[in-house]
Formats: sequence, structure tokens, C-alpha cells
Amino acid sequence: MVAAAAVGAPSSAEDVVARCQSGERRAFEELYFAYRRQVAAQLYRLIGPADLDDAVQEVFFEVWRSIGRFRAESKLSTWLYRLTVNVALRRLRTRKRREPPNAGDPDALPFGDTPERALRRKLALRRVQCILDQMAPKKRIVFVLHEIEGLEVAEIADIVRAPRVTVRTRLHYARKEFFRRTEADPAFDPDFEKEGL
Repeated sequence: MVAAAAVGAPSSAEDVVARCQSGERRAFEELYFAYRRQVAAQLYRLIGPADLDDAVQEVFFEVWRSIGRFRAESKLSTWLYRLTVNVALRRLRTRKRREPPNAGDPDALPFGDTPERALRRKLALRRVQCILDQMAPKKRIVFVLHEIEGLEVAEIADIVRAPRVTVRTRLHYARKEFFRRTEADPAFDPDFEKEGL
């Protein structure tokens, strides 16, 4: 693919989609460069850092394969989100749990705090990722979309193509599981922080 600067001035989403559907390679590159960071951030929150680059490429392969069927019945960003969630669900279902959860490179996280607080936050992020890794994929997806991404139940229902009542039920049980696991984990005990590392 060409560098982002060579792609040219940004086009409207409708224009880019129409050009992609007509087979214009440059339009697909524009789409990729316009949305790759957003897709990567969503995937990171949904599946964690494992194989993130491969997952991003898989999403854009799905975009390339199915852009011809996009009919603008929803916004492009919603459609991309749906593809991203589908890739995340597939990866969560097939993920091998042999390797311990890895929160990526926590030193790259931009915490401008004291070293001790930054370390505590890194450890907490690892524990949260570990708890998310133990959730069933469908519960994990709605939990992340609602609690981390801040999406409403109606938006999530559209993205995961499930009735709102199903999304609410999954979210309810995901929250219960998440908080049950945090209560059982000493790393989330307020007194744990006071004791030091």
C-alpha cells in the first residue's frame, strides 16, 4: 500500500465507498488509512494485544471482500464496527489459551504519574485483561462495547445483530461476572494498594 500522504485529500465516506465498490485501489487505501487506527483501538479493547496486527489485517480483508455488499443502510463506521466485532468474536472463540494473558507493552502506555502509580495501573490493566480473557466471547464483546467504548444498548444490538433484550441480558451477566471476579482478586482490594508493592 502507498504511504498515507500519497493518498491525497480526504474524501467523504460515501465517495470512498462508491469508489471502492467500483474497484478503485486508491479508494481502498484511503479507507484503510482513514480507519486503521480506529479499528486497531477497537480490536485492542475487544481482544487484547495478542495478534493485533493480524486481526487488523483480517478486518480490512473482510472490508475488501464485502464492500460491494455495503448498501449504506447504516453508517460506514457502524458497518466497520460490525466487521471488527465479527473478527474479534472469531478470534476469541478460537484463541488458544496456552499462553498467559499479556497486556502488551505497558511501558508504552502514556501515564504521566509516579513510577509506583504507573506500575500499579499497569498491573491493574493486566488483571482487567485477564478477567476479560476468561469471559465468554459474546458477554465480553457487549461488556467492552458498553463499559469501555461507551456505546448504548441499541447501538450494540445493531453491531452484533442481536435483539436489544439479548444485549441487555448479556451485559447484565457480563457485569456480574466482571465484578464477581474483581471482588475475588486481591489486586482490586483497596487495602492491597496501601500495602505497597
